[in-house]
Amino acid sequence: MKTKYSDIASLVTTGESFGELAVIEDAAMVVEDGKVLWLGPAAAAPETDEVVSLGGGCVIPGFVDSHAHLMFSSERSEEFAHRMAGKPYSSGGIKTTVQATRAASAQELRENARRLVAELHASGVTHFEIKSGYGLDVETEARSLEVAREFTEDVTFLGAHVVPAGIEREHYLSLVTGEMLDEAKKHAKWIDVFCDRGAFSVEDTKMYVHAEEGNGFDTQPHRALTVLNQNPRDDSERRAAS
Repeated sequence: MKTKYSDIASLVTTGESFGELAVIEDAAMVVEDGKVLWLGPAAAAPETDEVVSLGGGCVIPGFVDSHAHLMFSSERSEEFAHRMAGKPYSSGGIKTTVQATRAASAQELRENARRLVAELHASGVTHFEIKSGYGLDVETEARSLEVAREFTEDVTFLGAHVVPAGIEREHYLSLVTGEMLDEAKKHAKWIDVFCDRGAFSVEDTKMYVHAEEGNGFDTQPHRALTVLNQNPRDDSERRAAS
């Protein structure tokens, strides 16, 4: 069924050039099955099955969140407060969430994600990616990715978040580029890696990125690596890795 949204005082849309916005005054918009079919001046709007008045409001494009961590249990509000106070950040904070996430059922992860997705929608986000990365074992990463796929097609495998406690680095690198990757590709579209002090080195990152090649993941977007808190002298290495 086609629905026309009318009585739009200002409708913001894309301009003629990339990055530009345009505003249509006294506008209307036609939607069918969640997709915008037409927008423009209200006087030129086509006939539809239903008409909804927006009462002179302003309509803007939805925001896109391309980096969302929704698959976790527990919380790290104390760490967040420290970061807002300007204290140094360490990737060790990630490990505090892993144990709780491993203990969480699929339903618990699902309910937490549903709550967070509602917050995204309330903030104007209409499309989002979801990363894993708080399970850091085969079973929990697979469970997290499977649940994430219920909410978005843009699911990212972030097994290379940190090396979890109780496992040697080389063993974990073998796991995350082998068995864990094989399970992840059943649900994930992208991969990501946390290249930072306390997490994974540039050489680790190269190994991880090369392991996914030919495994069914989309390759281009994740070439831009997540690198934080590195020294300026590391810039040439980061460019080489990307």
